[in-house]
Order: sequence, then structure tokens, then C-alpha cells
Amino acid sequence: MVKAILPEANCLLISSTGYYHQGEGIVKSKERVDPYRSDHSDFTRCEIITLKDKSLQPKEYVRTIKNTTGLPKESNFYGNRVTILGKLYSWSVTANKRSNVIRYYCTSGTNNVVSRLEKLRLRSENRPKHTINTNLHSLVYNVDLLNLAYNLLKSKPGNMTPGIVPETLDGMSQEILLNISEQLKSESFQFKPSRRLYIPKANGGLRPLTIASPRDKIVQQAIKMILENVFEPIFLNNSHGFRPNRSCHTALKDVRRTFASMAWVIEGDIEKCFDSINHKLLMNIIESKVLDRRFTNLIRKALKAGYFEFKVFTANIAGTPQGSIVSPILANIFLHQLDVYIESLRTGFNKGNKPGTSKAYKRIRPEYRRALYHKDVTKIRDLTNSIRKIDYTDYSDPNYKRLAYIRYADDWLIGVRGSYNDALEIRSKVTEFCNGINLKVSESKTRITSLYKDKALFLGVHLTRSNQNTYYIMKRFNRSKRQGLQLRFQAPIQNIVARFHKQGFVKDPKSIPKFIWLSNDHRTIISLYNSVVRGYLNYYSFVHNYGTLTSRLMLLLKSSCCKLLAAKFKLKTMASVYKKFGKNLTAPAIKENEKPLSFIKPSYKMTLKFMTKVNPDVNATKIVGISQASLQGLTCQVCGSEYRVEMHHIRKMKDLNPKISFVDKLMAKKNRKQIPLCRECHMRRHRNNKS
Repeated sequence: MVKAILPEANCLLISSTGYYHQGEGIVKSKERVDPYRSDHSDFTRCEIITLKDKSLQPKEYVRTIKNTTGLPKESNFYGNRVTILGKLYSWSVTANKRSNVIRYYCTSGTNNVVSRLEKLRLRSENRPKHTINTNLHSLVYNVDLLNLAYNLLKSKPGNMTPGIVPETLDGMSQEILLNISEQLKSESFQFKPSRRLYIPKANGGLRPLTIASPRDKIVQQAIKMILENVFEPIFLNNSHGFRPNRSCHTALKDVRRTFASMAWVIEGDIEKCFDSINHKLLMNIIESKVLDRRFTNLIRKALKAGYFEFKVFTANIAGTPQGSIVSPILANIFLHQLDVYIESLRTGFNKGNKPGTSKAYKRIRPEYRRALYHKDVTKIRDLTNSIRKIDYTDYSDPNYKRLAYIRYADDWLIGVRGSYNDALEIRSKVTEFCNGINLKVSESKTRITSLYKDKALFLGVHLTRSNQNTYYIMKRFNRSKRQGLQLRFQAPIQNIVARFHKQGFVKDPKSIPKFIWLSNDHRTIISLYNSVVRGYLNYYSFVHNYGTLTSRLMLLLKSSCCKLLAAKFKLKTMASVYKKFGKNLTAPAIKENEKPLSFIKPSYKMTLKFMTKVNPDVNATKIVGISQASLQGLTCQVCGSEYRVEMHHIRKMKDLNPKISFVDKLMAKKNRKQIPLCRECHMRRHRNNKS
């Protein structure tokens, strides 16, 4: 038997992975099909693209060449005179009775990586109790995955902050990624120790923050992408911290939905959660799900990397360092067992199908029926007014109990519809379980609150009950009906004012100018104050005291801005500032196409709307809409050289100086924070910048 091996057929500028000829067309598949494999279950879909001319290129690909020329930009998928991007494939993913079409725009052979990540997610979602026996180590050292990780990190200013070594993402090239890939493949890659510093906490303490090497963060991001695809499908819906498509607003929205009938609330907090996670217990959880020991050993290396503090090296014995990219997903993996335990408590605690009727309502209802029978109008009117003041539902019914639970990172909230003793029992059980996994529940922050008498604080929002009943019209019966005391969200205005005091906007009861912004121009000052107002109003968009909050913010911040402008333009009084710039402190336009910039004019109307769009279909790779400009085939944008070309990075666009540097002029023109330069031009730019 003779076996003939035919050469691979590759189209111009198209990766060999994903395309092959068949008759008169090109088959575009999710990954290359091996004809000698007996298992073709992974090959689930392909498209036949009919050739339109004799150039052996489909019409779709000709459009791709036309649309991918020029210098790469963040918002558009462009290449530098050559095609570097293409639309590879699309498929449908159905989850929770909703169907989304996920399209990935990738570079070169990245379609194979994205396909493997998606199949990994689907496998974990469809079989959550099964282990993952896939070779994840070969995925983490794949250069295309490292390239994706780099593209996710390259525009973030924090990645220009060095760790214990001076290297950052500046100077990144394909050779560096290949070197990292080879080290990962040979299992010789070692994470560098991080640099530790402390940042102040709201309660006056200090929070340790570790700064890892930016190039180590590329590997951490690749690990995170894999772990998210494995564990995100099995996380419970009551967990909201550090998860795709979830935020503080999604957590508080669930609180509004599930805590509507709760009488008691347990405010929970785990003391030094990230620093207390036991490495052995965490790795046991990961290794029980993932069987690839080379991949899990890489995670263990990241945990054991250690840190430098005051030039003294300290090894990590426990905890996931705050500031690390993989720390949030590892904390969620560890705390998932807490979510599962409280879910089991909820199943055993819930009791009854419907709450009973209150005793007061049972006593007055027969009298009301007798009055209706005898048509006693005066008594009917008096009893109707009395009934409106009585609760129909018995909120203390011992035969009807409910428990609700929401967690955001290490802060959690448990709602109990039952007695105070029930809440005490639940708290003791949760505390005992946390002690069993080496976590300590903070005694000072964990307390039981009655929503009818006090306020509970969760994610910077006060939860309480309204102090008066409301009524609504029943159109069917043409009469009003009484509602129970509704759950209310309130912004903690006193806490916000105290925060303004620390930030330099307020001193005692009055506002003061923030002198650290004095050197900025008029438009920048207005923009900075507007960003502060907009940030608070966006976060508290759903609270019931929105109008009061808006009035207080405008009073303090607008007067602070006015006083700062008075100091900048040497005006003696606030009245002089308003007379010169108007009631909105308008900054005049500087350039031709600019418009005058005024102080923000917010709405005082209460909307009770959360600023979120919750999507239950998790796209853990999170690469849609991100510029995927490859590090391959780069050309220096100054001299046109193709030798030793690397990416020049800056932290922020405001750091550019187009009047002095030609490179900065190019970056400002293209609105880019990265630009390819050869080694010689790159070093020349840094030398000129220093001089």
C-alpha cells in the first residue's frame, strides 16, 4: 500500500489553519480536519465559499483585503498595508433559552485557540460534574493565546507600571512571546516576585497590593482565560464579583428581586479573605476539576511567586495576592464552595408555599361581611378604613420561611424571612463552615439587622424598609389596594460627604477648592469635576433618594469648582466667577471644532433604574470588539524597517508631545497608545524623551 502526501494548499495571506481547497471552492472550517483521524466529532460546521473569479479567492476575502489596510487602530481591525485580520467563523450558542451569535475576529491562526476555548466552555457547561481531561498546558503556551492575552492588556495604563524589574510592555515583540511560549512548553517558566505596597482602606486600615511584572501578566491573563472557560459555567447565579457581564448593579438588582419579603439581613464579610485562602485547599478544588497537572503546576507557581517588601523577599504561604490578574478568578473558585453550602442551607430552610393571613385581618373580616350583608354604609366605610391599615399577610408565620443570598467577592448578604433566632442560627452555621475552610468571618462587620427598624449597608448602598404604606388602583375592580412596606435603596449621603472630606473637596461643612487641580486649564477642571458628579450619579442611579443626592453633590462640587476657578483666575468672590463664566461655569472653546464646556446639569428625577444589561450567556474569552493587531509582520512606522520591530507603549494619550517627537505626532494622529518601531528608532525615541 502506497500513501501519497500532498502539499498543503494555502491561499495568499491566509493561515493554513482553517482553510483548505475542495473542488471549485474553499471550505472555511472551525479548525483543520485531519483525514487520518477516526474521530471527527469536533468538526461540527463548515461553510462552502464559492469562487467568483480566476484569482482563487472568494468574494468575501476580497472585501477583507480592502477593509484591512492602513495603520492599526483600537476601534477598527486594520493592518499595515497587508491583511492581518479576517472574519474566521461564527456559530450559535444557546443557553438559558436565549440564543446569541458569537463572532470572533482574530489574527492569523487564533481561530484554533478561540475554537478550543469555546469547546472547553461548552463542555464545562453541558457536563458540569465531569472533569476536564483536555491538554490545557498546550493551550496556555500557544503563541496565539498569548497574543490574545497581550491584546487584552496592552491598552491598560497599569501595565506600564514595573514590578521589581524595570521591564514593562514597552518593547513587546513577537520574539518575546515566542520566548515565553518556549519556557512554558519546557516548564522552565518562573513568575518573578511581585512588588508589594499598601493603599489606605475606607475604615482607616491598609490594604496590601502587589504589582507583578507586566510580562508575567500576559501568562496570568492566559491562565485566567482558560480558568474562566472551565469554571464560569458552573458558578452559581448569586455570585457577582469579578465575573463577566456582572457588576455591583447586577448584585443589587438581584437584592431588589430576592430580598423583597425579607425581615432580617445578615451583613457578612470575610476578614482578609484574599490573604487567607489556603493554597492546598484551593489546588485540591482546581485539581479535582482539571486533570492536566502541568497546567495546575503553573497555577501553583503563580501562587508561590512571593513578593518584595522594603527589599526583603517574602514567600507566599497562603492567599491570592491582591493586584494579580488571576487572583479574582481563584478567589471565586475557592468561595464557590461557600455559595454551594448556603444554597444547601436555603433548600433546607425554605418552608411552606404561601404565607398565612394575619390574625388582625381574620378578626375584622367577618364584621366587614356582616356590614355588607346588612348594607350598613357607615360601618362599611369605617371598616374599610380600618382594613386598609391592617396587613393581610402574616409576616411572622412560622410555617412560611424563606432565605436569600447574594455574594460580591468577599462581601455577602443573607436575607431571612423568619425569626431572629433563625437568623442567629444561619449566621453561626456560616461562620462554622468558613472556619472549616480556614476563613474567618469578621465579627465587627458581620451583624444582623432588622430592615423594619434599621439600615443594612451592602456595596455602598443602604437597604431598609419604607416607613409608610403605598396604594395602587386595581382597574379591574375600580378600587385601591394597600401595598406592604417596600424595600428601599438609599445612597449614604453622610458617607459620601466624609469621602469628599478625605479627597479635598470639603472641609468641615463647607466646600473648598481642590488645589491639586489648579495647574490644569479651565476645560480640564470642568471635565474633572463633571467626571466626579457623573460617576456618583451613575452608580446611585437606582436609589430612592436620588434627588437629595443630586442636590447635595451639585451644592458641594459646583461650589468647590467655582472656588478653584476663582483662585486660578485671581477673582475675589464666587459672584465674580459666575458673572464672568455664567451660572454653569462655561469654559470657552479653544479649537475650531470644539464646543463650550459647561458644568454638568443632571436630572433630579428618580428613575430607580440600574445601569446594566445582564447577559446570562457567558463569553469568558471577552475578545469581541478588541483590536487584534498581531505582533507578526510589523513594520517600523518611522523608517520602514522590518528588522527587530517591537511595540512602543505609552501609559496615557496625554503623555504624548507631538511638537517635540515625530513618533508622538504619529501616535496622536492615529489616536493610538501603541505603535510599531524598530529597535533603533525605539531607543532613539526614549533617548530624546529623556533629554
